Amino acid sequence: MQVLLAEKAGFCSGVNRAINHLLDQVSQQGGGSTLGPLVHNNEVVDYLERHFIISVDQPEKAMGSFLAVRTHGVTPEMLNRLYQQENINVIDLTCPRVQSVQKKAALLRSNGCKIIIFGNAEHPEVQGLIGWAGGDATVVSSLKELEQLEIKPFSGLIAQTTSDPELYEQVKEIFIKKNPEGRVYNTLCPETKLRQEEIVNLAQRVEALVVVGSESSANTKALYDCCRQLKPSCRITNARELKHSFLRQYRVIGVTAGASTPPWTIKEVVERMENENLEVKNEDQFNFDMEVTVAQVGEQVKGKVARVTEEEVYVDIGAKTEAILPVTEVHLDEGKELADIFTPEDEVEVTVMETDDQEGKVVVSHKRLARDKRLQEVEQAQSEGEVLEGRVKQVVSAGLVIDLGSGVEGFMPGSLVDIKYIPDFNEFKDQHLQFRVLEFDREKGKIILSRKIIMEEEAAQKKEETLNSIEVGSTITGTVKRLTNFGAFIDVGDIDGLVHISELSWERVGHPSEVLKNGDKVEVKVLEVTPEKERISLSIRKTQPDPWSKALDELESGQLITGKVTRLVNFGAFIEIKPGVEGLAHISQLADYHVKHPSEILNEGEETEVKILEVKPKAKRISLSVKDARGIMAAPGNQGDNETENGNVTLGDVFGNLFSDRESASNEIEQADTESAEKVTFETDEETAQEVTEQNEAEEEQETELGEEKEDRSKD
Repeated sequence: MQVLLAEKAGFCSGVNRAINHLLDQVSQQGGGSTLGPLVHNNEVVDYLERHFIISVDQPEKAMGSFLAVRTHGVTPEMLNRLYQQENINVIDLTCPRVQSVQKKAALLRSNGCKIIIFGNAEHPEVQGLIGWAGGDATVVSSLKELEQLEIKPFSGLIAQTTSDPELYEQVKEIFIKKNPEGRVYNTLCPETKLRQEEIVNLAQRVEALVVVGSESSANTKALYDCCRQLKPSCRITNARELKHSFLRQYRVIGVTAGASTPPWTIKEVVERMENENLEVKNEDQFNFDMEVTVAQVGEQVKGKVARVTEEEVYVDIGAKTEAILPVTEVHLDEGKELADIFTPEDEVEVTVMETDDQEGKVVVSHKRLARDKRLQEVEQAQSEGEVLEGRVKQVVSAGLVIDLGSGVEGFMPGSLVDIKYIPDFNEFKDQHLQFRVLEFDREKGKIILSRKIIMEEEAAQKKEETLNSIEVGSTITGTVKRLTNFGAFIDVGDIDGLVHISELSWERVGHPSEVLKNGDKVEVKVLEVTPEKERISLSIRKTQPDPWSKALDELESGQLITGKVTRLVNFGAFIEIKPGVEGLAHISQLADYHVKHPSEILNEGEETEVKILEVKPKAKRISLSVKDARGIMAAPGNQGDNETENGNVTLGDVFGNLFSDRESASNEIEQADTESAEKVTFETDEETAQEVTEQNEAEEEQETELGEEKEDRSKD
């Protein structure tokens, strides 16, 4: 058998300091006394007596050259009483950390603060603290007592230095919840926490643990409680109490000891355990009786439920022995009873807590083994990425406390609850949620959970399925989710597609809000799907009839029709003559006289009558004339003198200009038509280029906005 000894086992710095000081006093002044046992350990008391230092219960009984105050401290009244003793030297060996707590109690008292002490009311240290608090302090020893306590607004919380650190954290949380303005002090001895942290690490390397220390030592009890939650454990006072039946079950055993356990006791225990020639004949020295004892403390045993009461479950563990499983050693959900969990003949696995060989009494625990198993399951789920489920036990400002079962709790930060921002987490109270374990630290008791990661995975899978199922050219139904200057985002099922503003309608649209609003159900045609960019381009106008098709059937050359001026450009005016159908009135067709700019004749938005000059169906181009419809004639100008100087008039003189004007006009019209065609083509190309540019900008803006949304959700 291999034995591993904890580095911090045995005397703490306060006890070590006190004993060394006493031994120095004996060597200098002779023997003396201590007011009460220096520490809660008979081995130490016996050791001091052998060095002429005895324990007395009253100052008047003091003997020798000095009277020492033990490490637990005393009340200020007792301290004054000691200093009034004549012919004796008073030595205050109160642990410095205890003295620090005493000062806090006195300070709170002087400020009129109601003092609450967490600890054992019968412990000498707590008795002393009550005195320093002026005798008016309330002592609580459990979470239940604190929850039932009415706490006044101006209160302070302190604790016995050897209290369980993990339990005190829960005490502080309840105290602050009940009294947010209260004062809370961390008065625990840091060595207590260090010993427990060390034992957690040691437990990972051994199969069982042995705790050495006195049963009356609060420090040893806290250490033993910690060990029992980690591995099969037993507590002994000295080597004589070692049980061979417990030791022979394991190959590697760890040893630790309370802060008041002397080094010689620890050494004796380790040497006895390392003795491989330990014989059964010596088992009488270990208080072991194989015929009577059926289980040892720390053992994990299986049994069958014999009967169930409100307070206890009786478990048949063999050898005609029924172990008692108290309700306090079972993790019960709120509103549950023992009968809801245990049924006669059920097979259960429990951990042995206490045994009485003479009476054959065995007390077992279910929750400790169940908790350890649940922690193992949670740790495995974290390593394998398994999805777990738990109930939201508590809602706090930072997130959710999740009950994982068997007394194990995890924390889900607010940023990991959902993929969207949640303003109030109370909606999740008592709900059962699924999640993954992101972080598991058994040593620190830290379990971080995430529901968001599951939702993100589901959303990504659905998005991928949607991208793969949507076909280019198909028509689908979507919901308007968001409007921007460049278009509308449409939810087509777990992913958003973009309808560019140019694809909203056959008519010109200034802003998407002119034709759509959030929540509208719309039919859209799929123009393009780009899975690698998670982008879908959609069109609404292409699900509607092309107005040109109908218009071209109704329109013909020479027809007079009323239209609306939509745009004025340098080379003419675009006029809408049917919804979604525009024609061009070239600048030469606005009036019979020279027009520098169309704005001289028309205004945008104005209705005007036009004549259709030409319809080109394939090119979807219509040429219009305003002057032919309005009958606008040329403005009168300066008349030329056609007479010659000699007064002779020829046919050339009379008709030559006419022919010249007609030829010139014909050339001008032909040139105008060419220019019109070129300019229309240029304008159309320019519009197309502009739309392409706008489309690219829209897509870039879409990617930017989607990226920002993802980043915001990550921050939330």
